[in-house]
Amino acid sequence: MSLKDYTEEQLKEISMLDVTFELLDEKNSPEDYGVLIDQVGEIQGLSQERKHERIAHLYTQMSLDGRFVNLGDNRWALRSWYPFEQTEEELSQMMPKKRKAAKEEEGFDDELEEYDEFEDIEDELDELANEEDTDTDELDEDEFGDTAGEVSEDEKDEEESEEEK
Repeated sequence: MSLKDYTEEQLKEISMLDVTFELLDEKNSPEDYGVLIDQVGEIQGLSQERKHERIAHLYTQMSLDGRFVNLGDNRWALRSWYPFEQTEEELSQMMPKKRKAAKEEEGFDDELEEYDEFEDIEDELDELANEEDTDTDELDEDEFGDTAGEVSEDEKDEEESEEEK
């Protein structure tokens, strides 16, 4: 049944989900969710407030209803247009990406590269610090001339002579 076959009263009484289904069926091509909600609101005579209140509810209903498929980028289509074996992931990959999204992704990659550079530098600094720690741990006690914490006889004699003065 087409939307044209309904009376105004019937259009106001049927669910937003059914109106959305009829809209997509008549158009026979995918549509942005924002456009769909505006068209449904116009057909059913909903105020902006009422549309705003129902926007999430309709989205949830469409997600759960097997007649609809989300193609990604907030675009919706009817499941009957695609082979049943095709997953939603495959369908979303078929849809061309918008130019704006591609530009944003390019900038995002730059940020990741900068982060990787900082992470590499941080790793190098950690390695250097670990090498320095290892170097001091491996030093023999003999290299210092005596063991740590012990005072040699010569040092004792020097201390005593200084105290006498």
